[in-house]
Amino acid sequence: MKSKSSKILFLVVIIIVPLFCLALAVAGIFIGIGFSATTSANSDVTGLSGEEIEAAVLEIAADYAATQDVDVARESLNAIHLPNADQYVSFMVDRYIGEGRGPDDADTHNLFLLANALGSSTTSMALALNPPTPTPTATLPPTSTPTSESLPTEEPQAEAPVEEAQPTEEPTPTETPIPTETPIPPTDTPVPPTNTPAPPTNTPEPTPTPEPTKPPVDFVITEAYLIPNPVYNSCPGARQIYVTVLDVNGNPLDGVTVEDTFRVVPPLVSGQKGPGKLEYDLWSNGFSLEVTKKEDGSPASSEVTPKLSSVDEDIPDEWLVQANYCKDLADCAVRKSSNQLCRGHYAYNVIFKKTY
Repeated sequence: MKSKSSKILFLVVIIIVPLFCLALAVAGIFIGIGFSATTSANSDVTGLSGEEIEAAVLEIAADYAATQDVDVARESLNAIHLPNADQYVSFMVDRYIGEGRGPDDADTHNLFLLANALGSSTTSMALALNPPTPTPTATLPPTSTPTSESLPTEEPQAEAPVEEAQPTEEPTPTETPIPTETPIPPTDTPVPPTNTPAPPTNTPEPTPTPEPTKPPVDFVITEAYLIPNPVYNSCPGARQIYVTVLDVNGNPLDGVTVEDTFRVVPPLVSGQKGPGKLEYDLWSNGFSLEVTKKEDGSPASSEVTPKLSSVDEDIPDEWLVQANYCKDLADCAVRKSSNQLCRGHYAYNVIFKKTY
């Protein structure tokens, strides 16, 4: 009986133990491969952090503002291996304007000049950094007033000749000579007449100023886009919709209510996250936004954003390429099918502007 048990134990040692060791070796290989792939996917292609990339772009923008050499600027952007550099510079301009860094901020001004040279500036940037100046009113030349020199004068009239005294006869002792009358010269000189213009007969009626036409909606969308990924083949980690509300002059406007079109998530009010700002969180979902109430609480009409989602399949491939999550449309198709994108980790920027 003991001999039979010993044989069974011997077989177990010979067969089971090697198989167990082999399984451990295979598992170790797969764990090593997975760790290597994860490390490779999360590695920074440029070797620079987000702060270092931003500092480098600011330095390149300052150099361009001083030299106006766009070719040198492009070479400098290529040197830090920043894909979609044009869109990244445009995103930095939008972010700086949203932070209240206006035309007096040197970094914002330099970034706008570089974005404009790269062809990625927008109308809203130009309006925010270069507000229009009023056109001066033309001044009419003064009308000439006729002087006394231009008025016709009458020729002076000749004085009447003085009659010579006629000789008189020798007076007789009884007759007294009668004196003759001497003509008195005129004392009043006639004043030349002045030409008084006649009053106008046809006075034009003033033209009434037309009433301005009210815009079709109270708020329009000036920007709504997927925030670019600074480093290809990585995930920034944000999952918010950053909303800014501006008045008609481009200044932050607080107290405006923004809601999703299906009224699934609670409404938010501008000013909760800074002047004119609010934020919606994205948790593997997506929705469209619109303004529903003005700052005084009265109902408002608004344009509606596209669906802003953190789900890969909901995001158009063109958005992903433009934001540096894919190299091209074919790359997007491969990444979506193999779940190699940033599912649940996307951020958007939206600006609503009042129309009056």
